[in-house]
Amino acid sequence: MARRIRQGLFGLAVFICLGCWLFTFGSLLLFGHPGAAKWTAMVTVSAFATEGVFWVGAFTLGWSAFANRRRLWMRIRGKASR
Repeated sequence: MARRIRQGLFGLAVFICLGCWLFTFGSLLLFGHPGAAKWTAMVTVSAFATEGVFWVGAFTLGWSAFANRRRLWMRIRGKASR
């Protein structure tokens, strides 16, 4: 049960992050380039949402996944770890 809650929380964070970025670039495509202040605000909110995904992932998926990220990245890319 706890695993499903953690996965759901991480999924929600990813959904919010993707929604922020889709809103940012979707509004750019639909309405053209907004003023500098609006664009900066939209990108900043999206960047904070992305940072939030990393922190929620660290707490829900386990800090060891982030501590061993080089080894995991090598495994994903199919290279032998040193």
